[in-house]
Amino acid sequence: MTKRLVRAAAVQVKPIETSVKKTILQAVRLARRAAEKNADIICFPEHWLPEKQIPTPVNPLPELQSLAEEYGVAIVGGAFYEKVKGQTRLSSPIIGRDGRLIGRQFKVHLFRSERKHAKPGNTYNIFNLDGYKIGILVCYDVDFPEPSRIYALKGAELVLCPSRIVKPGISPWQQYVTVRCLENRMPIVAPNVYAPPWFNGQSMIISLREDPRTRISHPRIASISRKGEGIVFEEIDLSLHNRLRKERFADRRPGTYN
Repeated sequence: MTKRLVRAAAVQVKPIETSVKKTILQAVRLARRAAEKNADIICFPEHWLPEKQIPTPVNPLPELQSLAEEYGVAIVGGAFYEKVKGQTRLSSPIIGRDGRLIGRQFKVHLFRSERKHAKPGNTYNIFNLDGYKIGILVCYDVDFPEPSRIYALKGAELVLCPSRIVKPGISPWQQYVTVRCLENRMPIVAPNVYAPPWFNGQSMIISLREDPRTRISHPRIASISRKGEGIVFEEIDLSLHNRLRKERFADRRPGTYN
């Protein structure tokens, strides 16, 4: 089977609380580094912009679109408060390689205080990027098994999970992401924000490797272990995951799941 490789990058950003503009510039510098190392798709974390004012007074999209067009790289802009059609949402914008805004995924499961500021989304959208399909799970969305299964059944080949996970929640979060990858045979790119002392990053990309002898699939985890801003890369074979998913889903018995 011919490999279909996608080089993914999870960008770990630190919000600069005193300046939205400086935060955007620093985030773009990190993303530029990822683009220069031949990333095909770059994903930012959730809540990577300072939130003294909601929604943010400075729109990061023009800078991200310019970068996408310059390097021919797809960008998932993480998730941040954005006013769309008069409603404040926790919005994850998807930008194509030509710099065009393809669409937005709105966070469906708002977490605690987010419910005071934003209206939840109600749909799980599939976005086409140069021959492969992606879905977005914004942070808390990954805690529920249904959204990732919906994406798998809709034909998504890669899931992006922009997150803001507090330090004591890192271990459960890693387990959630790993299980979603295993149960759906779906690679997941999961950047986390870095904002000490409560948020210490540990962004990761989870994919699968298959033992050629036993044909058992095992998680393959690439992550940022050091403190600070940074980037984690992983070259993902979509064809492998598509085959594994097809084989596993052939054994499903939906008629028994009611």
